[in-house]
Formats: sequence, structure tokens, C-alpha cells
Amino acid sequence: MKNIYSLPSFLPLAFLLFSSVAFSASSDCGKASTDVERKICRSPSLSAMDEKLSEVFKSIKNRRVFQLIESEWLESERNSCESVECLEDSYVRQIRFLSPVPIAPRPTQKDIKLMLGDKPYKQFERSWKVIDLAWLPNEKGAVERFVISAETISGMLHVIVFEGHFDAAMIAYRGNLYEYVDRNDRPVLHTIAKDIGFDGAFSLGSNDEGKRFAGILDGAFYYRQQLSKNQLRGMVYKLGSKSPPLESSLLFQQWPNADENAVSGLTFGWGGEYGKLQAYYSHISGYETIAQAGRPEAGWNIYAPIWSKSRPTFYFKNGDETIWRANVADKTLTKIAKASDEGMIQNPTPVDINGREAVVYLNGSTLKMAISLEE
Repeated sequence: MKNIYSLPSFLPLAFLLFSSVAFSASSDCGKASTDVERKICRSPSLSAMDEKLSEVFKSIKNRRVFQLIESEWLESERNSCESVECLEDSYVRQIRFLSPVPIAPRPTQKDIKLMLGDKPYKQFERSWKVIDLAWLPNEKGAVERFVISAETISGMLHVIVFEGHFDAAMIAYRGNLYEYVDRNDRPVLHTIAKDIGFDGAFSLGSNDEGKRFAGILDGAFYYRQQLSKNQLRGMVYKLGSKSPPLESSLLFQQWPNADENAVSGLTFGWGGEYGKLQAYYSHISGYETIAQAGRPEAGWNIYAPIWSKSRPTFYFKNGDETIWRANVADKTLTKIAKASDEGMIQNPTPVDINGREAVVYLNGSTLKMAISLEE
């Protein structure tokens, strides 16, 4: 008896309310009740694809991102197909998208050539798939929100977020630290620490934050807690543990995001209007133009550049409304996401999800992820 693929029925009520689809248990073809289900049962090729998709999904079914992706696919794509051909195309794309992608070795500087002739990078607008991960509590008095760190560890995404305000008396940010883990836990956000003085970077929230004093290392999140204007202590939280953070004699420090993991250096010109975005390399003399001044028409207003750990690519905000990526190996510049509901984007942070290129960011008080449809 053939089984029709559907999302698992073990999801808690909170997830069902969060998602736009009420999932049902796997059912056999004798219980097929929709035209799509009957088409799958009658077609050997679709039945095989259905079983293949179920097999692919099995290894990632405990990861919330992919449950959200599957929920959307079932409702808006698969179940809207009216022909076998449409269903076959839909299954092929979804199987490819959910299958693990091997990450190619990161090119070294010697593998990267200088683009000559002052030609700009090829520019594309290819919106990635955007997923709402979680909503911050948005507690009274919270006016500042930052993604502090995001990393995939043993296949599981962990994101650390701060929400609070600037305490002028302490000359530090005060508020709450949260952890988002991409698995079927409730609540979605775990509160690491509440109402603390938080010291996360030399100039947290600025375009160039300077050296960073909070980050993930060996499966733990290290940060500095400010006790008073002149007192700091190191703290460590084991990711995913939901245990209280402990004092730590080990202090975390890394270079600014614009320098950490960098393959090239970046320059942002200024000349009456927003100038060129350029890159240079330590092993080659000269510069290459990533983007010309005034293109797109609104000009370049570049914030928060950050390099990928695994790819020769950096990401940045253009103003507060769009996220761009620039690949210095294939010389492409792509707009990958934009703000919704007139909100402001904060801290686009690259991660790898199942081998795919992705970016975690805040849009107002919503934690989001944009994930590449192409690899």
C-alpha cells in the first residue's frame, strides 16, 4: 500500500498555531481524499518521488526551519498543482532543495584574481527564501535589538540575540540575552540572562563595531557582563543547555566583522555622493570595483559588512532596508532580502544550513532567515 508524504503529526499545538498549515499523519492511498493525493497514488513516478522526499526529510525533520519550509511548500506549491507534470517539477525542486549540499573548499587569496578594467561586478536581484524564526518578547523599554552571534553546530543552528536599551548612567547596553535553537523546543526562545549590563563589542550597534567581546567558541557563548561603570566579568553559556550562565576566566575577543574571515579588504568611497564599493587584495596591487557610485539609483549607504567563514563572500546592509552579498571569487553582487512592513534590518549574519548559504537577521523585533535557493 502506497503512503502519501506529509509532515509529521507530532508537532505541538504552539507550532500548529505558528504555522499556516495543520499537519496530518501519514496516510495510505486507500484514504487519499484530495485530487493531489489521488494523482500521487496513481502515478508510479510521483509515488517514487513522494517516497524519496519522505526519506530526505527524515534526516532534517527535527529542525524547525525545514518544517516551516515544508509547511509552505505543501500548502502553496504542491497542493496547488493541477497536473502530474506540475507535481513532478515541484517534487524535483523540493528534493533538490532539501538534500544536503557539500560546501566547496574556501578559495584562498591566491585563487582569487583581480577584476581589471574598472568593471563592476555582475549585479542581480535574486530574493532568497525568507523564513520567520521567532519573535522577540519586545518588552517595555526595549528599543535596541542585535544579533550577537549565529553558528551551525553539528547541523543545528544557534542564534544569540540581545534586546534592551542603552543605559547612559552605566555607559553600556542593558537588557536580555536570548538563544534561538532550530529544533522543536518550546518556548522558541530561551532567556540566557535577564536585565544585565551587556558588553558585546567596542562600539556595539555602530557600523564598525571594532573588536567584539561576545561570541561563540567551542559550543559555548562567551560574553562580558557589566556590573557597574568600572566593573566587568566574563560569563559563559553552554549552547542549547538552557542552564544558567557561569562566570568564566576565559574572555572572548575577535576582530571586527569587516576583518574577521576576510579574503580581501574593502573600501567605501565618498565624493559628494555615495562612492564606489571596492575591494583590494594583499597579494595583488590595485583595486577592483564591486559597485559603481549611484547604482542602484538610491546610491550605496553601506552598513555592517560581515564575511562568511566558509565562502569568499561578504554581506552588508544597503541602508536599513536591503541585504546584499558580494562574492569576490565569481565577481557577483546580489540583493538577497529586503525589510518587510517598513521595518529596519539589523545584523545580517551568514550561516550554513544543510550546506546551503543562508543569512540570519533581525527585521524589527522578528528574527528571520534568508536561505539561498541555488547552490
